[in-house]
Amino acid sequence: MNRVQKRLREDIEMTDEIAGKYLLLLYQDLVLDHEELVKLSYSIGSSKEEIFPYYQGILSNLKLIASEGVPFYRAVDVFALGVLYSERKEEFLEDLKDIYAQMDHTDGLIEYYMTYLFHDIVVPFHSSLEYQNMIEDTYESVAKAQVFWYYSHSDAPWYEKHKYDNRGCDGYWSFDTAATCKIKGIYDERLKELEYFPYDLLVQEK
Repeated sequence: MNRVQKRLREDIEMTDEIAGKYLLLLYQDLVLDHEELVKLSYSIGSSKEEIFPYYQGILSNLKLIASEGVPFYRAVDVFALGVLYSERKEEFLEDLKDIYAQMDHTDGLIEYYMTYLFHDIVVPFHSSLEYQNMIEDTYESVAKAQVFWYYSHSDAPWYEKHKYDNRGCDGYWSFDTAATCKIKGIYDERLKELEYFPYDLLVQEK
């Protein structure tokens, strides 16, 4: 955690010193730093309010480079985290709208989160993430879907990172499954026992 925080401070300090053509790479690094800190913070038990500034950091930097493309899994995570922090959406919604406006791709799940956040509407969805399509209005459907969550991300850049990164793993967290549960009103305490499920972000008060 301290290592990543130090790297983040160093990256921020470099912002005024780097020529324009290299700023894109710097903002990409800042997005990665903040993403890592969201996962690390949750993994070590930080509170929802302690994690929130790192989420804001993802958005404030991502909006500067979103026109270059937003990877699919990153897009899912930033919208899912937005749902999990929806009680504070006035603090980040403009950044999220800016990112959405620049995206050249979407998915039924992203649209599901977008309409919930932007318009306070809940709509049916169909996603390319098949485990999401399995989630109904019951704990049992979530538990079944969550079994497939990790393996459904075999093409994600972080997949099985713990096997080859000797610095350790940030933690694998299914922010999207938790966000879908929030919209559907599924707060069953048994969710906390599901592997990779960020239960405290779902239920913890800000």
